[in-house]
Amino acid sequence: MGLVSWILVGVLVGLAAQRSRPRTFPLRAPGTVLAGVLGASFGGFLAAATSERRIAELDLLTLAAALAGSVTVVVLVAVAGRPRDTQRERS
Repeated sequence: MGLVSWILVGVLVGLAAQRSRPRTFPLRAPGTVLAGVLGASFGGFLAAATSERRIAELDLLTLAAALAGSVTVVVLVAVAGRPRDTQRERS
């Protein structure tokens, strides 16, 4: 059940990010959801591995780590995909 809940957290974070700034976000909805799921899975696995809990367990620690991981990956994707401002030459 833990893995399924991590994936659900990632989907929700990805959709929330996409809906919050749909025009300025660098990825479309499927890409944003995928980034959220990957981050949530990484965070959940990391928390389960470091705390010696089973991956199938659903607890607050692994769920919080999944949330933190998904938010982190989605924010990193948004920052990395943002167009850079270039300075115009002054005449």
